[in-house]
Amino acid sequence: MAYGIDSNNVAEAAIEQKVGNSDYGIMYIYPDTVEAVKKDDKYYVVVSAEERYTDEKFLSELRQGENMQNAVSTLCLYMFTNDGRFYCMPQRYLIDNEGKVCVDLGSDMQFKGIDEKILTQVYTASLKVLESKQRFQGMMKR
Repeated sequence: MAYGIDSNNVAEAAIEQKVGNSDYGIMYIYPDTVEAVKKDDKYYVVVSAEERYTDEKFLSELRQGENMQNAVSTLCLYMFTNDGRFYCMPQRYLIDNEGKVCVDLGSDMQFKGIDEKILTQVYTASLKVLESKQRFQGMMKR
């Protein structure tokens, strides 16, 4: 199964869920992208999250870069360790005001310790989505 955004237009993606405020904007997750995956006999939580920028000073500085004049958010695929202490970003994109990818920021597969409250909130919200999915699947088996 492929994870992340399959389209150049984020607007075609699933409905988002607000997680909370970040330093520069508001963070959302896409519940339909939340999955538990197993790699090298370890489990990880994977989720696509979008940080929509509301800080005008930050946006002004961000938009100075080439092809970034209409940038409004960053879309990341996060992969968290099962215990929620570490994360990496297999995919990262800068998104414009039309919902299209304006810059591919690449990936960062180096696991880092979670040092921002908003990332803990993304992980916690993702776990709640997984729990809901498991409850629903359990009900469907009855």
